[in-house]
Amino acid sequence: MQSDAAFYLMAGAVSISSIALLMNALASLGIYRTVKKLQQDVSPLIPEAKETLARAQQVMTEATRDVKEITTQARDIMQAIDTQLTHLDTARQELSTHLRIQGERVELVVEDVLMRVQDVVSVVHGGVLRPVREVSGVVAGVKAAVQTFLLGRRPTVDRATHDEEMFI
Repeated sequence: MQSDAAFYLMAGAVSISSIALLMNALASLGIYRTVKKLQQDVSPLIPEAKETLARAQQVMTEATRDVKEITTQARDIMQAIDTQLTHLDTARQELSTHLRIQGERVELVVEDVLMRVQDVVSVVHGGVLRPVREVSGVVAGVKAAVQTFLLGRRPTVDRATHDEEMFI
């Protein structure tokens, strides 16, 4: 009995295994049909996809070439800007030096002119005003002498001028 039970048990296991294999075969057949149908649906799209990929590759090639060209132009522009900035900085330094030198020269000229003006004022003061004062003094003396000789008398205190009152 034990062997009959083992036999039936083995027969049941084999049957279940066979049914599982049959179901697996049926599932594989369903997958095969689905893949065939999907292949038929996708097959017309493959040439379009290849064409799109070729266009994309062409666009990428052109874009790469354009980017390289733009990069080269940008590099050239940056070099030109750098050169111009170097020239501009050199010109600024030269102009600054030139202006500083010219400022020093102007300062020296202004100082010299002021010294000369001061010399001229001293000459005018000493050469013109002093003789004018001396002449004015001499004229006042002559006037007083003439008045004294012509009038012959001294003015009274009532007729004394302000300058004369200071000495009285």
